[in-house]
Amino acid sequence: MSDAMTDAIPEILRRLGEGESLNAICKTDGIPDRETVRRWEGRDQELAERIYEAREAGFFDRAERAVEAAKAATDPQLGRLAFDAERWYLGKLSNAFAERPAKVDSQTNIQVNVDASNPFGRLAEFMDRAAATVASGAGSTYRVVDESEAGSGST
Repeated sequence: MSDAMTDAIPEILRRLGEGESLNAICKTDGIPDRETVRRWEGRDQELAERIYEAREAGFFDRAERAVEAAKAATDPQLGRLAFDAERWYLGKLSNAFAERPAKVDSQTNIQVNVDASNPFGRLAEFMDRAAATVASGAGSTYRVVDESEAGSGST
């Protein structure tokens, strides 16, 4: 592993985990361009998995921040617009990373981990409910419950 790679990877992973885009991260001094990071991923399966996991954590972090910002918005229309933009962006990202990268073991067998459930789809449903609440201008707190797990919950 090169010194540039060793120095940059922890910063890239940290910032991806906070929900920042790779594009924005790679514009930082001392961080290689996107194509270099992609080449590193292509050559190092463990790194590709770590980047995937950091991005996944970042998706949830961004979603939580979007909901918090929507709830705190003083202008319901601007809050809804910002929330919808964030939801659209997260939806595009979640589709792009819907499958985990294939893992290759020492015998060159390929294992592909595919989650049968759709956590991003469930997250989008919850975000839709929260957006509707914010758009209504309601000042109360609403509880969002995943009815598939909690039985007959309230929304």
